[in-house]
Order: sequence, then structure tokens, then C-alpha cells
Amino acid sequence: MTWLCLALGAPSAVAAEPLTVFNVVLLQSSTVLEERVASVDAMAEYVKAVEAAAREAVSASSARQSVGGFIVVAVRPGQQSKVWLDFDALLDLALKQQIAAKVASVQPFEARQGPVVFALKVALWDGKATRRTVPLPAEWKNARRDGAPMEVGELVDSLWDQ
Repeated sequence: MTWLCLALGAPSAVAAEPLTVFNVVLLQSSTVLEERVASVDAMAEYVKAVEAAAREAVSASSARQSVGGFIVVAVRPGQQSKVWLDFDALLDLALKQQIAAKVASVQPFEARQGPVVFALKVALWDGKATRRTVPLPAEWKNARRDGAPMEVGELVDSLWDQ
């Protein structure tokens, strides 16, 4: 009987979540998004698929980094997509490549008249959410060395082939 009491009183082990999504950050104004998103439903399905792909990549990795940050995605006409990662700490290189490749493999929705840019604010392995409200991937910082403000759609277009 004592073992039963001990077993019932023992804390249960809760598995760490590989990926927690806190929110979707839209990086363009509603006016721009209304012009460029042909179907809100298609974009919503794409965001869900991106989340699932990222979760799958993190789950499959042997790296168990507890960190918060952003998965940044741009979709431009012709159903092309590009992915950038912006985390509070350096990610394991293999994990970074797995996330980017898995997310990039998701078939994007149809954008029109220019790129649509958004980010998933996430944490890996029960990490804390980043305190930042918007992402600024290293590649974006380097492209803006002169400090001049640039519309995010123009910025991603300038980096597309890099």
C-alpha cells in the first residue's frame, strides 16, 4: 500500500515541447498585406504548415537547445519563399539548417505585387520567449549597414538571391 501512495504522490514527468509558438508577427502594414495576400485562408494554412514543419525539424534534431527567437518567412509572387532565423542565442548549425530547409520546403500561398513577410515568435525546448517584439536577422542587419530605413519587402527582395 505504501508504494501505491508513493507512486500516486510522485510528480509526473512532462515532456518538454520541441517548439512553442507564441504568436505570428506581421511585418508589413495591413494596407500592404491586403494588396499582396490573395487569400487570407491560404496564408493561414501556410502559416500552420510552416509551424508544423518547424516543429518536425526541431523534434528530429539531436540538439536540445532551450532558446527563444523568430522564424522569419517571406513569400513572393510565383510561390517562392525564403527563410531567416533570428534567435537570442546561436543555434546549433545542423539544427539551424534543418529548420530552414524544412520550412522552405513548404509550398507557399500565392502572393501578388511583392513579397509578404511575417515571423513566428517561438521558443525551442521550453525556452523563454524572446523579449523582442520584431525580428532582425543578421542578414538583414548586414544589408542595412548604412542605417537607412528600408521597407521590409524591399529589404527581402534585395537579399533574395544571397
